[in-house]
Formats: sequence, C-alpha cells, structure tokens
Amino acid sequence: MKRASLLALSLASLIASGSAMAAADFEGFYLGGLAGYSQLEAGEFDESAVSYGLYGGYYFSKNFAVESTYVRTDNFVDVGDVKANQLSVAAKFHHYFNDTYSMFIKAGLAATKIEADLDYDGNGWLWGTGFNMALDNGINVRIAYEMLYTDLDATGLEQEIESDWGNVYLGVHYQF
Repeated sequence: MKRASLLALSLASLIASGSAMAAADFEGFYLGGLAGYSQLEAGEFDESAVSYGLYGGYYFSKNFAVESTYVRTDNFVDVGDVKANQLSVAAKFHHYFNDTYSMFIKAGLAATKIEADLDYDGNGWLWGTGFNMALDNGINVRIAYEMLYTDLDATGLEQEIESDWGNVYLGVHYQF
C-alpha cells in the first residue's frame, strides 16, 4: 500500500506544480505503460502483489474512448509461485475540467488467468475510475483504480471460484 500512496503523492505533486501544458488534440490512438499494486481475493486466497502492464486505445471523441489493458502481477506469495494475468476491453468515458485535467470511468469485459499449482482462468467484467493529466507533446499521466470480477475454473475442480481483483496504478501514455 505504501507504493500506491507514493504514486498518488507523486501525481498530486505534479498536479500542484501547475507547470503542465494541455494537449489540444483529443481524438486518436494512445499507448502507454502502467505500474501499481494488486489485491487478489479468490476463495480462501487473499494476497497482494506488484502489478505492471500496457494499455492502449482510441479516442473517438473528447469524452469517449475504447481501451484495452494487459496487466501482469509479480508473485502473490512468499513460498511457491502464484501470478495473475488479465486482458480487458472497456468503454471509457471522460469528464474534462479543462484541457489539462480530466477524470474517467470505464466498464468492460476481461479475461483472467491465475498461474499456480493449478492454472485457473475465467471471463468476467471490469469497472474502473481514474484521474488524467495531459502534459505537453501528447504525454498523459493517470492514476487509476480498476476492479475485476471473474468466476475462475480449473481442470479437476467441481465448481468455480469467485475472484475479485483490485488494481491501483500509475500510468503514462502517449497520444498520437
């Protein structure tokens, strides 16, 4: 959780500095990377890990984009090996305070794969929210939170396991 607080504090400092210049173009493709902190709850399992990934999308207008995200985690446990992957596609809606600052919400579908003693996978849905700051030259910085709900299945299991995967992250992307 310290990392998430540090990311939030860093972004708040950047915003408070007021030195950012707005990007005037709202439509087009964007591509970026993210780093953050994930919490996974699946049945009796409740652990956290560092997360990282890529995201990209297309702004159809100033207020609407379609975004895809790939997130991978580091090991969730000290002994053994439990890692998670997710791939999502979501509709994203923005509200702009001005040309520099905006907030967004997103909702969509996601696929999850948990790599452990047994490999678990499943499809579910995702929602997220965040704050975005457009810098000069097409660079954008965001802090966001996403929550993924999936019913996981594995070969040999008689019933599915409900999972909740929360991820808070700092992202930086370039808008073309």
